Amino acid sequence: RSLGSKIIKESPNGYKIMSSTAAAAFPSLHSDYVNDVRFDFYGRRVATASNDRTVKVWEVNPDTSEWTIRAGCEWQAHRSGVRAVSWAHPEYGQVLATAGGRERAVTVWEESGGGSTMGPTMDSDGGFGRAENPNPTAAGSRWTARAYLADARKDVTCMEFAPRGLGLRIAVGSADGFFRVYEAIDVQNLGHWSMVGQVDCTQDDVVNPLTVQDGGQGGQQGAGGLEEGEPPAQQQQQGSSAAQVSELGIRSLSWCNGRFEPPTMVVGGSSGFVGIYRYSDASRQWFLMLRLLDHGRGGCLDVAWAPNVGRGYHLIASSGKDNILRLHRLRRERKKPSSSHVSARDNPTPSHIDSSASANLSTLEHESSIVLESNSGSSNLGIWRCEWNVTGTCLATSGDGGVVKLWKSGFHNCWKCVEEVHGNLNN
Repeated sequence: RSLGSKIIKESPNGYKIMSSTAAAAFPSLHSDYVNDVRFDFYGRRVATASNDRTVKVWEVNPDTSEWTIRAGCEWQAHRSGVRAVSWAHPEYGQVLATAGGRERAVTVWEESGGGSTMGPTMDSDGGFGRAENPNPTAAGSRWTARAYLADARKDVTCMEFAPRGLGLRIAVGSADGFFRVYEAIDVQNLGHWSMVGQVDCTQDDVVNPLTVQDGGQGGQQGAGGLEEGEPPAQQQQQGSSAAQVSELGIRSLSWCNGRFEPPTMVVGGSSGFVGIYRYSDASRQWFLMLRLLDHGRGGCLDVAWAPNVGRGYHLIASSGKDNILRLHRLRRERKKPSSSHVSARDNPTPSHIDSSASANLSTLEHESSIVLESNSGSSNLGIWRCEWNVTGTCLATSGDGGVVKLWKSGFHNCWKCVEEVHGNLNN
């Protein structure tokens, strides 16, 4: 219930840190657990979502480095706990989306200036309107509900706005095993959104045919194969039933922000499924382009696609309840995926066949996967979050141990933990 902690000065792997800035700790002011914390594009504002059904938007004072909440920047966003928040690109204004997990809906909010004394409220039918704010100290509320997206048949579990180059779109994952993509019809009027894509990932959650070449954790193999292995029996258990993904459905998703890539995202499921989906302009539908190594039966808890700043390849981080953190490397090819990789043609279904694909179109191929962290014997219950910095050179992870770890690549593309942030578990 508090944000921030203290940074350990010494790296556990012998890295010498030239300088280290202490993290600022401040109370979250939420009355229940904080489910999500997101910085805006410029890193000057932070939105927090909690099980107390509220969202708070914090701003940093550049002179004192203190985080405060302006009047009107905290409100009840849903009738259930708020599972996630996401900022849109500032080109479209100050736009924030919130996911009401058990409410099975996503609300799009827009901040407007002028210091209005009218605040967003929810009526008995689940709709939104504008009413007098009963709290006089919160006068000047700036956030207004613009759209209510409620197509999910089960809890909404994750969501994320698309990169700027793809327009004002948002992807929403839910426990029914679907992810849905919405697009604003008019960016000047955020009250109208259309669903431009809907994919049932349960059809793709079958046995992963990627075989293990090395039985040891972290074993090395050439490009196109896996750099770490698991016992074949365990591999057969992962994703062995399409019904598994429907238990908790889609748990995480992340957009690819490569400038030269069509709409692409990585999706993680509750059965451990990790798949890459791409949108085809010709067939006007999403299809499973590539499947990565699954996590354990506890599920994939988070995925993060690294920002691509001048690299000739893509990096994707995935973490799971099996206490394993993996880093997948993909290369861009202008040819059809080879038969050694899993694509839509390996698991043909009417909704996922990309019949318009040709050899002239670019594709992504799996190059390698490495295990950055594996605590299979630990009492912790998983690595819950992984997130990249803006340049895609530093990866942050957090788990049940109350420790945030920072990972960076050294010489020969060797990734190591260079910093640890220990939280106060008593708060």
